[in-house]
Amino acid sequence: MPTLSASPMKFDAIRLPSAPEALAEQIVERIRSGKLTPGTCLPSQRELARAFQVGLGSVREAIKILNVMGYLEVIRGKGTFIAKDVLDSAKGLSPFDKAMEAVSLAELMRAREVVECGAARLAAAHADAENIERLKAVTSRMRRDSGDLDAYYQNDFAFHLSVAAASNNPAICEIVKLLVDKSHHHIGFMNESLGISMPVNVQRCVDTAQTVVSCIEQGDGERSSEAMREHLNIVGMELERGFLRQT
Repeated sequence: MPTLSASPMKFDAIRLPSAPEALAEQIVERIRSGKLTPGTCLPSQRELARAFQVGLGSVREAIKILNVMGYLEVIRGKGTFIAKDVLDSAKGLSPFDKAMEAVSLAELMRAREVVECGAARLAAAHADAENIERLKAVTSRMRRDSGDLDAYYQNDFAFHLSVAAASNNPAICEIVKLLVDKSHHHIGFMNESLGISMPVNVQRCVDTAQTVVSCIEQGDGERSSEAMREHLNIVGMELERGFLRQT
């Protein structure tokens, strides 16, 4: 098992506004120069924060970025290591901006899963006939407009808000609106880097949305929740396939 190097690591202090990116860049530079070798265990996050003169949040963000890019391997309960294959795969690593957006979107989708799976479960218990008709109309528009990306995303937005509205919980409606709106800031990345707008993924989105509505109409809370998880996980699966390294 790789162990922490006995020699102390010295790093330059960096400006806080760009702390995660600059921290990641300094670590990458040390990997490329051979000062940090594959298999080496990094110091603890607290030690890195002191060495770089940044907060723990910046250290965590930098580690996430470098994990996405393939430079680091995070092993729970053991530590953070320089990836053993980092030198072989360096040419194909994702740029910083894409890695950062992948991390941000992944965290956002996890939050959406927590809230919206619960919303779907509540909707199965509380939705009335008007809610069901609204949901059916929205998913019909999703299928009809699947070839028009602007209309498709607007309909998808309406679908998630309609599920939240069917939960009959105003607080959930506000939270879902906020989360979905934030997700739409990533549309360019989802289309260009994840291929969410590819016909096969659009079809999966529409099909899973209609499954959610069917389960809500049947009053099956568990199946509604699972169907919503499957719908949201389309983005997650593409993130894992193209960007996120699982540990």
